[in-house]
Amino acid sequence: MVVAAALLMPPVGQPVRAAEPPPADPPVMVEPAKPTQQELMAKRGYVRHRGGWRTAQEIDIIERNDRATLAEKEWNGKLERLRRQVDQPAQADRAAEEIREISDPAAVSALAAMIAKDPVFRVRTWCLESLSRIRSSAAVGVIVAAALDHPDPETRIAAVERLMVIGPHLAVPTLVAALKSADNGQVNRAAEALGRLGMPAAVGPLIDALDTEHIVVTSDGKPEGSTSATFTPSGGGLSMGGGPKRSKVSVRNDRVLEALVMLTGTNFEWDAIAWRSWLASRHAPPADYDPRRG
Repeated sequence: MVVAAALLMPPVGQPVRAAEPPPADPPVMVEPAKPTQQELMAKRGYVRHRGGWRTAQEIDIIERNDRATLAEKEWNGKLERLRRQVDQPAQADRAAEEIREISDPAAVSALAAMIAKDPVFRVRTWCLESLSRIRSSAAVGVIVAAALDHPDPETRIAAVERLMVIGPHLAVPTLVAALKSADNGQVNRAAEALGRLGMPAAVGPLIDALDTEHIVVTSDGKPEGSTSATFTPSGGGLSMGGGPKRSKVSVRNDRVLEALVMLTGTNFEWDAIAWRSWLASRHAPPADYDPRRG
């Protein structure tokens, strides 16, 4: 045993080396955890909102629309309450004043509904007054629609008067477009409004609308495809019923002519060529005009 130990000892004068540690185990590679769907969508700028993934801008638009819708509903109830108070003598004056002084854009929808359905003319005029105070694009649109298509002529006139206060030019594009309407009644109502607004820029379109063509549906009183007996000197026979028939008719628009006379102070009646010649002469340059001179 002594001999064995001596053999294991290093020679005299050499350092004793420590035993080498066993080799280390290779490092274990840990895969990173997969990001959740919420983390992935968050990196892309999306947030979970009402069952869907939306950007912050989309959420802001949705919430603003919700607030606007809620405000509109509140105005429906408030305006209905004020309308009931108008019929109560003790509260009528105050309620009327409140309606006339509405200036909240959220009230436009409720005011438009009241103009359309309320049977009392003065109530409709109060609503028009409030819309002219609001002056948003939606409010002006309601006034123009009332001036063009309200079934009551006095309400149409009241709407035109409001447009004259806030700016007649705001109504011209819609009214001029209506001169090309397939509805002949709307053509004449648009012309009447343009004449009352006193807009010379509408003269050209009005000339074009002196005579308009419209589709008229006529019926012979028999269902389409039916047959009827006919009798002629040469004998009898059967004819097929054609049902409704469409045909074009040319219509002279009295209100268009009235508007032209009102706007121009002249009258060429139904002579569209004379009207166009007159308009061209009004826009022609002076006889001594030379475009080569500065």
